[in-house]
Amino acid sequence: MIPMTTLARKYGFTKSQLDSIVNKAFDLVDAGEVEGATVVLEGLTVLDPTNARFLAAFGAVLQHQGKVEEARTAYEKALAMDSGSVLALVNRGELRCVRGDLGGLDDLRAAADLKSPVRTKAEALLRRFGAVS
Repeated sequence: MIPMTTLARKYGFTKSQLDSIVNKAFDLVDAGEVEGATVVLEGLTVLDPTNARFLAAFGAVLQHQGKVEEARTAYEKALAMDSGSVLALVNRGELRCVRGDLGGLDDLRAAADLKSPVRTKAEALLRRFGAVS
């Protein structure tokens, strides 16, 4: 299989540069500038549609905006690329549980088992949905 050439590779973006851009998007979210973060993250998914981290983060801002189906799609794509994407697992798990799909508990349990700062959210959601005694 021939590796996909992304716009990020074509134009010479380094991993460090892309990480800096995604961190700026998180800063925008923290500052309450969700629309700006959405634009940045959508741009990153265009630059590198093979990056699960970008897709999971994009899904998170979409979810924050109430765009549930678009967020779910972003999480599904992220997890297809990286089944251990904690952010995608936690947020998809939450979406599923809120909708009454208890399969979301499996996502939350998987995320809680992984080493990541996001796992604490998975553990809190498992308690919220009564899946931890």
